[in-house]
Amino acid sequence: MITDHTRNDVWQGLLDIARLVRYYEALSDRHRRHHFAIRLLLLIAATGGVAALLELLPDGIQILSGALVAVLVALDFVTDYAKKAAVLHAISIECSALEIEWEDLWGNLENLGDAEARENHAGLSRRLVHVTGAAGHADIREDRKLNEHCEAAAYQVIQDQYGV
Repeated sequence: MITDHTRNDVWQGLLDIARLVRYYEALSDRHRRHHFAIRLLLLIAATGGVAALLELLPDGIQILSGALVAVLVALDFVTDYAKKAAVLHAISIECSALEIEWEDLWGNLENLGDAEARENHAGLSRRLVHVTGAAGHADIREDRKLNEHCEAAAYQVIQDQYGV
């Protein structure tokens, strides 16, 4: 028989993984957009730099274009949005797989003994800590506002799915 404590732990884990899937997907998309914007601005500034070399632009714009290229290259190097987006995407894929497993655990909870359910839940929790730890290693900071938004979206999906 499953205790209320175990049932609650599994349910909280399911809610948390639903939030994390949405959070890491959204954060990955944001980093990809930032990387694209930097690269697009860099292309525009570099085009201005070429025009400056051909002396097609006034002196002030030539100087501004060169400075903008330098700033954008430095920003691209320092922020490393491409690497962070790739790490976040990998985390979101792993979290999606964990979400499926947590849903299976929740759905099969009544067929398991309490000890087995707790063991499965603990295993999923350990894997989740390992997977999300990659964000810290890549120096990706939490976005609290986005996290709260994803939490609300996840709760709505869970509520719709399970009629809670």
